[in-house]
Amino acid sequence: MTDDIAYHRNRASRELNLGLACGSLAAARAHLRLSSLHFQKARDLESPRQAERPPFVL
Repeated sequence: MTDDIAYHRNRASRELNLGLACGSLAAARAHLRLSSLHFQKARDLESPRQAERPPFVL
């Protein structure tokens, strides 16, 4: 389980960095959306009660 959390946190951080460095607004939004989904998945794995929160939408 902790491997899954670590995977999603690492992936979220990577997507966040890619989104912040993009020259294209559309690509930045896609990376930031993926980052948000991975951060949410990590939170859900840590505390299943948090799963009821809607994802962040740009």
